[in-house]
Amino acid sequence: MTASGFEQDATYSVFEALRPAADQTLDRAAFATYSLDLVAMAALVLSLSRAGEQELEAGPISLVDALEAVAPRIAIVYQKDRLKPAVRSYGVLHMFDRRIHAVQPPAGSSYHPKFALARYLGPRATVRWKLWIGSRNLTGGQDREAGLLLVGKVGGSAGKRAGDVVEMARDLLAPVPWMAAFGAELGRVRWHAPDGVGFRGLQWRRAGQQKPFKTSLKAATLAVAISPFVDNSGVGSFGWAPAAILLTTLDAATGLAARPGLAIATDRPPTFGVEMPVEPPVAAAEVDGVSLPEPAGLHAKLLLRQNGDVSRLWIGSANLTGRGMLGPNAEVMAELDVPKATAKSLIDFARDGLPFDPGSVEGDPELASQRAAERALDSAIAAVLQAELKLCRDMDGITLTSATSIDAFLRQHSLTAWLLTRPNATVLWSEGTTTVRLVRGALPQKEETVLVCFRAERQQKDCPARTWAQAVPFPGHDADGRDRAAKASYIGLKGAGVWVRSQLENLVGAEATTWTGARRWAGSEYAGAGDGLPLAMEEVLAAWAKDPEEFERRARRLEDVLAALETELAQTPEEERDAAATAQWTQIRTFWSQIRAEIGDAP
Repeated sequence: MTASGFEQDATYSVFEALRPAADQTLDRAAFATYSLDLVAMAALVLSLSRAGEQELEAGPISLVDALEAVAPRIAIVYQKDRLKPAVRSYGVLHMFDRRIHAVQPPAGSSYHPKFALARYLGPRATVRWKLWIGSRNLTGGQDREAGLLLVGKVGGSAGKRAGDVVEMARDLLAPVPWMAAFGAELGRVRWHAPDGVGFRGLQWRRAGQQKPFKTSLKAATLAVAISPFVDNSGVGSFGWAPAAILLTTLDAATGLAARPGLAIATDRPPTFGVEMPVEPPVAAAEVDGVSLPEPAGLHAKLLLRQNGDVSRLWIGSANLTGRGMLGPNAEVMAELDVPKATAKSLIDFARDGLPFDPGSVEGDPELASQRAAERALDSAIAAVLQAELKLCRDMDGITLTSATSIDAFLRQHSLTAWLLTRPNATVLWSEGTTTVRLVRGALPQKEETVLVCFRAERQQKDCPARTWAQAVPFPGHDADGRDRAAKASYIGLKGAGVWVRSQLENLVGAEATTWTGARRWAGSEYAGAGDGLPLAMEEVLAAWAKDPEEFERRARRLEDVLAALETELAQTPEEERDAAATAQWTQIRTFWSQIRAEIGDAP
């Protein structure tokens, strides 16, 4: 690690960092994030699959492959009111509802850590772990972020053991079903930092806890802080040095009290609510000297101290605010000794900000009033988050019921609800009622989900409305059956031939569209239509003979989806059926019957 990574040509994807090596397989991975976007989750699952670097440009068969091979290995923990409602589910995003775990932090605090912990299996039963810690949420946006990747090996003598990793994982990832079982193994992991970097340890805090982070270096001559959000409590908690630089945003800097000797610079604020781009890139004209646009804003959180040859860096999720540095927010921070070249790059980055002149900035009463209204709305929606909600199925459709009244909230706010898979079927929750009907009529199994979306707005309309999605208990919901039906519908009769071939060959070929159905531009290295049937019987029998157990595993999965496709076809009115697709379906069923006649039924 000889540079900061903040140079434009040094950008590095978190997903890329977590991708398994060629001789590894991902065993399992858990993520902690403040906010979550299901499209970002799709990009994550695709990145960790055979689609690799294609990510959101991967095709529908690649996504189905990733849903089956990778998604069951993934678990994500996030703050309960920070799941972004998908504008569209694309027929697949709601299947992620089984892989996410919401945390409701105590009042006045946030679940704010951002880290990933992944386990890999390699040759000769070797086990490797990766731990990423940083500022990036699992959402959209192109803001300037910062993170650290540690690589760990179970056993050996090289590297550093870190008991704090075990305790952090057990606490902050407590909802992940498998986490507790791997505590002993994590305790034996020896962690390796990037070249030239000394990993000194972790600091972390659970939500609701008052636990100041320690960021000291004796006789430091220079102190630098980079944080998009700051307040006087946070700035006061950081022991500054004779030379001191703070890089933040204009809005945050405006609220600070004067501090002698502290040079403040500003950068663009981070972006929020940005939609993840799902359309494939278009071919750009080749023009000399044209570079990628700069990131939209600052979201990195970094603290640096220097004394002579020692450059100590703290990197993680905590902003330079009282809640971030002292508590009660749940946070994670790594402490490192970094090369001078890295420190210089970060110092230069902070100095390149726009100098802040307090005298040139006037307070904005309207903005202050809006921020106060936003905080009040955030506090008020706790009534909805804490309500005992339940989805119920009856003869007339699907209802959402609260065991207790939320009238106190409804008297001051409007509340709209809808099922994630039915974004156009919104319903207003009226005062005096504890039940709303989200779906009228039968809901196809492929559209079932436990995710309900909400939109809350103050009656004064003095701040933007808040939208979020949350999981709600749904008695009788068959998640496995839903997944089979949703995958079959997503593949469709038109895609069935290509998918069957991919299953029998255990290979996903080139696909003409992305997972959303958008056509790739002609110059894309991934463009091209995959071939469906016919597939020679000899090829299938050879695959079976090579590894019968693996073939049968894929065959059982294939037969599940074929059965769901048959149900989908039976439910489609005759006049709406595609003749060519139906003919291909008949060919697929005949072909598979011939295969089974050759190799026999599954044991």
